[in-house]
Amino acid sequence: MAELTPQQQKQMRLLAAVLSVVGGFFWLQLLIIPQTRTAGRQGSELTVLRSKVERMRRDLQHLPEMEKKRAELAARYSSPSVSGPPEEQLPGLLDRIAQFARTAHVRVVTLRSKQDLAQVQVGPSGYLEIPLELVATAGYHQVGRFLDQLEQSDSLVRLRELEIHPGKELWDQEIKMLLLAFLAPGPEAAQE
Repeated sequence: MAELTPQQQKQMRLLAAVLSVVGGFFWLQLLIIPQTRTAGRQGSELTVLRSKVERMRRDLQHLPEMEKKRAELAARYSSPSVSGPPEEQLPGLLDRIAQFARTAHVRVVTLRSKQDLAQVQVGPSGYLEIPLELVATAGYHQVGRFLDQLEQSDSLVRLRELEIHPGKELWDQEIKMLLLAFLAPGPEAAQE
C-alpha cells in the first residue's frame, strides 16, 4: 500500500472528524435523546406512584381508628332508639335548628311543624318523619353555612325544598325551606 501524502493524511483526518461528528449526531438523536425522554416520563410516573403509595401507607395507619369510628356510627345509627313521643322531642330539635341559624347569622322569622303531631306516623325510614317549615332572611353565604351545619349535625334533618326570593335589603334574601325531621318513634309506635 502506498504511503499517503501529507495532503491526503489531512483529508483523511478531516473525513474521520466529519464522520465522527455525523455518527455522534445520529447516536445522540437515535439513542440518547429518546432514552432520556423515556426516562423522564418514567421518572414522573414513578413520582406519581410513589406519592400514591405514600398516601395509601398513611391511610392504612389510620385504618384501625376508622374501623372503630365506623363501628361506633353503625351502632349509633343502626336502629332508632326508642324515645318519647314527638311532642317531647320536637322542641329540642327546633331549638337546635334555631341555634344553627343563629350561629350562621340566619334570621329566623318562623320555624314550625307543617303537620299535626298527633297524625305523625312512622315512615319507610323507621323514623317519625315530620315536615318543618322555616322562613328566614339571610345572605347566600349565611344560608350555605346554615345548611352545612344542619347536614353536619347529628340531628336527622334533611332539606327537601328551598325557595330564595330577593329581600327588602340589598344583601338579604327571603328564604323559605321545607325540612324533613326524622325522630325516633315512641314506645307505642315501636310496638306497632
